[in-house]
Amino acid sequence: MKQIKLVIWDLDETFWKGTLSEEQITYIQKNHDIVIQLTSRGIINSIASKNTYEDAKTVLESYGIWDYFVFPAIAWQPKGQLIADIIEQTQLRTENVLFIDDNHLNRAEAEHYNPGIQTAGPEILEHLLTLEACRGKDDKSLSRLQQYKLLEQKARDQKHASGSNEDFLRSCQIELEIKKDCASHAERILELINRTNQLNYTKKRLSREELDRLIADPEIEKAYVRVRDRYGDYGICGFYALSGKKLEHFLFSCRMLNMGVEHWVYHRLGCPQLEPVGDVATPLDPRLMPDWIHESESNNTARPAVAAPQTTTVRIILKGGCDLTGIKTYLAKGFQLFPEVDYVSAAGYRINNSHSEILRRCTPETLRHYGDLIDALHFFDRKAFTTDFFTPTYDVYIYSVLDDYTRGLYQFRDTDFIIPFGDFSMDLTDETTWRYHRGRSAKHRLDERFLVWFKENFRFCGPLAPDKFKSNMCWIGQSIPKNRLLIILNGSEVVYRRNPQRNRWEH
Repeated sequence: MKQIKLVIWDLDETFWKGTLSEEQITYIQKNHDIVIQLTSRGIINSIASKNTYEDAKTVLESYGIWDYFVFPAIAWQPKGQLIADIIEQTQLRTENVLFIDDNHLNRAEAEHYNPGIQTAGPEILEHLLTLEACRGKDDKSLSRLQQYKLLEQKARDQKHASGSNEDFLRSCQIELEIKKDCASHAERILELINRTNQLNYTKKRLSREELDRLIADPEIEKAYVRVRDRYGDYGICGFYALSGKKLEHFLFSCRMLNMGVEHWVYHRLGCPQLEPVGDVATPLDPRLMPDWIHESESNNTARPAVAAPQTTTVRIILKGGCDLTGIKTYLAKGFQLFPEVDYVSAAGYRINNSHSEILRRCTPETLRHYGDLIDALHFFDRKAFTTDFFTPTYDVYIYSVLDDYTRGLYQFRDTDFIIPFGDFSMDLTDETTWRYHRGRSAKHRLDERFLVWFKENFRFCGPLAPDKFKSNMCWIGQSIPKNRLLIILNGSEVVYRRNPQRNRWEH
């Protein structure tokens, strides 16, 4: 079995039991965990399923797994072409793709439309993670997933863009750096040399010792290439080694496909002698010098501020409660809005998910360790612990701190799992408040059985402490992508004559 870089999942009778369009499905937690484990190894996951897109998305979002998939193809269409589209969008080779489906006819169709693809039935899931082909590499930061999320967003924008492909590339504001401190990034360079194929023109695989000798050789010019655009930073995605007037190594990550980076670097080096080995996705053309790529003026990794062209819509993500509803009205024109606000769960509960303590826990680890606990809480679901707020696909990040000022905090036993709920003046673990909560929070169905269980397992911490609030705000500011605008909306400071709570301004 060849190295797997992408797993494409069928849903019905594969990822879950049952058929979504006909009956109630049974979610398979083990498959959920496999997706997370594959992602942490740098292996990407996608979906090819005959279903209604929104219905499938709703289920996967409710379990907090939707954002682990890229380029999902969910439609009532033949799967062979759906899979071909996924492979084209991910810019991978078919032999590095595994398609898992319970239906042998679907697998045969995938093989027909995508020669070289690897296919298997659900039985492979019993030992998938033990296969050498799925060993991947350590990527607990999920950097590879984030890189593909950038590609996904770019593909969506390109689909709706007017003008030529070159016009779209110019709007991407592609910047490139050529850096020569290769010893500092030897591991990443070694990975590129040994893993890339489609844009690897020389295909000379090296051991770590051989690479170290190459880097130390003063007669050979070596450099790595960093690329970023208005969607985000792609990191180190290219490497070359020039001996005299001949390129000994010249290679780029497949994520650079169709950007013209390889042509730009080749011209930058003066079109030296190069003997391509094997097939490459983009043959070099000495006549092509992309005018949509610019060399960064900076020698560091910080991206200089670049004014967006007037034709580019400003993308704004809004995170907060119902107070953002009015703001959305005023931002409707000239902006593309992506709200993450309060919502009603599939079970009919109102979910408040904007507290900074929730935001800090929007990680796969939270869902892995506390998913079952979250399922038991009437006023939260797994979706509440997922967010796009820190992805690099937005220009402006708006965050409302209203929930931080008003909610009470509760700690689960002796863990660091903390959740907000209700007004901090009404302790949910205090039995004298239960009558109030049963009436006031009827929409959350806080019956006595639930309240007793909650009291036995959670400790009331009061409101968010000022120093913790400050720490959380600093963390948010440091976590959004660099050179993006963060707007924090404070609570109202207007005197409210019917305010029932004293000294509320101190919060």
